[in-house]
Amino acid sequence: MEHRGNEFAIAVEDIRLFAQDEGDLLTILWVLEGQAELQTEAGLERVPTNGLVVINRHQRWRLISQNANVTLRVVLSGRWVIQLYNDFFAHDYAVPEESGGRWPQCDELRHLLRQLLVVTLVNDPHRYRLEANRWLSEILLLLIGRFQQPVRQKPRNQHANVSKRIARVLERIDASYTRRITLAEIAESEFVSEAWLSRLFRKETGASFMQYITALRLEKAADALCLTSRPLHQIALENGFASTRMMTDSFQRYHNMSPGEFRKAGRHRPLAFRPRTTVDEQRFPVAVDTLFSLLNDAETRGWEPSPLTYSPCQERILDVQQLYPLSSALRRTRLVITLRELDDLLREDVRRHLEALHEAIPIEGIDIAEPFLSSRLFATGWDDPQMAGYACWYHLQQLFTWVAKKGWTVLLHTGVTTRCDLLTRFLQLSVNRFLPDITAGWHVVMHWSPQANAETQEHAWRAQRAALRAYLPQAKLGGWHRFSPVGSELSGDALFRSDILDEADFLACPADANELLDLAQLDPAHLSSSENYPVLKVRQILAALRQRQRTLPVWLLSWNTLTGNTRATNGWFFRGALLMQNLLGLSEQVWLAGFWLNSGLQGEARANNTLDTSSLALQYNHGLPRPIYWVLWLWQRLRGEVLVNDKSVLLLRHQGRYQLLLRNVVVFNPLLSSEEAFIQRFRQQYHLELRGMRGHWRIKSHLFDRHNGALYPLLEGVHSDSGPDEEMWRWIAHKARPTLSLRDERLYDGWQITESLESNALVLYEFTPLNVRGEEENHSPR
Repeated sequence: MEHRGNEFAIAVEDIRLFAQDEGDLLTILWVLEGQAELQTEAGLERVPTNGLVVINRHQRWRLISQNANVTLRVVLSGRWVIQLYNDFFAHDYAVPEESGGRWPQCDELRHLLRQLLVVTLVNDPHRYRLEANRWLSEILLLLIGRFQQPVRQKPRNQHANVSKRIARVLERIDASYTRRITLAEIAESEFVSEAWLSRLFRKETGASFMQYITALRLEKAADALCLTSRPLHQIALENGFASTRMMTDSFQRYHNMSPGEFRKAGRHRPLAFRPRTTVDEQRFPVAVDTLFSLLNDAETRGWEPSPLTYSPCQERILDVQQLYPLSSALRRTRLVITLRELDDLLREDVRRHLEALHEAIPIEGIDIAEPFLSSRLFATGWDDPQMAGYACWYHLQQLFTWVAKKGWTVLLHTGVTTRCDLLTRFLQLSVNRFLPDITAGWHVVMHWSPQANAETQEHAWRAQRAALRAYLPQAKLGGWHRFSPVGSELSGDALFRSDILDEADFLACPADANELLDLAQLDPAHLSSSENYPVLKVRQILAALRQRQRTLPVWLLSWNTLTGNTRATNGWFFRGALLMQNLLGLSEQVWLAGFWLNSGLQGEARANNTLDTSSLALQYNHGLPRPIYWVLWLWQRLRGEVLVNDKSVLLLRHQGRYQLLLRNVVVFNPLLSSEEAFIQRFRQQYHLELRGMRGHWRIKSHLFDRHNGALYPLLEGVHSDSGPDEEMWRWIAHKARPTLSLRDERLYDGWQITESLESNALVLYEFTPLNVRGEEENHSPR
C-alpha cells in the first residue's frame, strides 16, 4: 500500500532490502511487526518491533531485514516542510533510546502515525489530503517540540578558518538554502546590521552572500543530477531555484554546460562526488487484513496512549488567609437586550422571554436596532395633527408603559438620513401624550455613516441634539461607529476629528472577531488575536479617546467572539470560557454591553446558508438558552472581593464565603471543532489546593462544557425529519444547562481538587460555611 505526491509519500511494505540516496527528504520509519537493520553514515542500528527511526535529509541509508516485517515509511519533501516552518532544518531530529521500551513522546508519535495510517487506509477521495496534512502537521509539531537535536556538523575545508559568527551563518544557510533566504533575515537573527554582515561574510568566505548560496544550490543540484533520476523542474524547486530556467542559466555559467548535458556526461566536482548506490530492492506488499488486524489490536501493543495535551497540568496552592483583595469588589457591566424593531415589544412571546430573562439575569434596558421611525408602527398619518395616528399611539403607549413599569431604559437609533422634522414631531407628541416617568428612560444613539461627509453628519447631529434637548433634556445622546478592526490606527478616524465627540454623552460600537479572521487561512496570529477581541477593540477605542483628551462611557451594543460563519462552526465550537474571559475583561472598561434576545429576531440565518455572527444571541428557537446565556448566568452569581484573577483562576471572597472559577480558554480554527481527536489536545489538567479553610462547608459546583449544558450537541441528537415535538423541546431546554452538584465536607486545613477541563470549559465552586456547633455538642463525649 503506497500513496505518493509532491509533498509526501506514505507506504506500508514488507521491506527486505531498500536503499535511499541523499536527497531533500525527511523520512520516518515505524516497524509495526518484525525487525530490521538500518545502515547510515553513523553505523548499523537494529530496529526492533514497534521501533521508530527519524532519518534527516541529505543522508543516505539502507534498510535490511532477513524475515517478513510490516514497516510504515513516511517521506516528507524538505521544500514542503520549510514552507510550513522556515527554520525546521536548523536542527536535526532523532528518536532517543526508550527506557524500558517506553517513552511518552514516542508513544505520542506512534499514536499520530497510527492516525495517519488509518487515514491512508480509508483513503477518502474528497478528504484524504486534508486529513493526511492534518496528522503530518501534528507529527512535525511533535518533532519540533520533543525530538530536536543539534544539527550535524558538515566540514567544509574551504571555510575551515571562519569566525564563530560566520560559521553560524553558514550552518543557517545549509539548513535553509532550499527556500528564499535573505541576508536581512540572517542579520536580524545575529543582531547586526545587514551591511556589516555582508562585508564580514565576503572577507571570510571570499564570496558575496548570494554568490555563496547560488554555488551551494548548484552543488546540491549537481549531486541530484548525478545521483538521481528526478526531473529538472523538481531538482530546481528542491534546491531553492525560483524556476527551471533560472537553474539552467546559472548552471550554464558555472559549468559551461546545461544540466541535461551535465547529467549525460556524469561529471561532478570532486568534493561533492559520491558513487550512486545500486541495489536490487526487495519490497513486498502487506495484506490489508494484516494491517487491520494490527490496528484493531492497538491497545495490547501500547499504540493508543492518552492524548498529549496542549498544556501541562496546572498546579496551584492558594492560602486564603494570606491573600489580600486585588479590588474592593468585582465590577459588573450593565446588560441591554437588542430587538430589531419597536413593534417586537407588542409580541406576547417576546415579553414573556424578556420577563423570564430579567428574573435570571437582571437587564438594564431594551435596544431597538433598526432606526425606530422606520418601524411598521409609524404608518401614514401618525404625525397628522388631526388624526395623530390613533392606532400608532395606542400601541406606543402600550409598549412604552410596559417597559417603564419594568424599570428599563429604551435606546432608540437614528441616522444621518433621519428626518429631523419627524423626530421633532415624535418627541413633541410623546411629551404631550406620555407621563414623565415613561419618557425618563429614553436615550438616543445616532449612527456615524462612513458614506456621508463630516459636514453632513455634524449638521444632522446638531439638529437631532437640539430637538432632544428641547423636549427630553434628561435623555442621553451618543454616537455609534463601527470603527476599524483591531490593529488599525484609530486616531485618524473622521469621528475623532469631529466636534461630535465633545458633545456626546456616550460612544457606542460593535466588536466582532470575524472582522479580522479569514477562516480559509490557518493563521495562528489572527486566531490568537481573536481570543480577547472585544476587550482589545474597546481598549483601542479608549486609547484613541485619551489621545483626544476625552473621557466617554463606551456602550458595546453588539459583540462576538470567534465563531465562524456557518451553522456547523457556530455550534460545534464551544466558547464558554472564552465568553467568560471577555465578560470579565469588559467589566473594567465597558459601561453597557448588548445581546440579541434570540436568533430569530436577529435574523441570524441568512439566505446564502451562512449565519450573521456580528453579535451574540442569548436564545435559540423556542427560548432555548445558548452558551452566552449560561455564561451570563454564572457571571451574575460572582460577587465579592477579588483575591486571585488570571487567565485560568478567579477566586472571590464575600462575607465569609468563597467562589472559585476555573476556566480553560482555548482558541483554534472553528472548522476543526468537530474533530474529537483535535479537541482532546486542549484538555487542561488542574490540581488546586485552597489552604486555610477549616470547619464544615457546603460546596456547590456548576460545570459547563460541551458535554454538560451545551445546546448544539443536544439538537444534533434529534434524528427526525419532522423535527422535535413540544415534549422534545422541553427536554432539550431542561438538559441545556450546566451540571449542578452539592456536597458537605469537613475541612481540617484546606480543600483540594484535581480537575480535567475540556476545551473552553467552565466550573464554578461555591463554598458556604455551615454552622454545626449544636450538632457537635450533642455528639461530644460527656
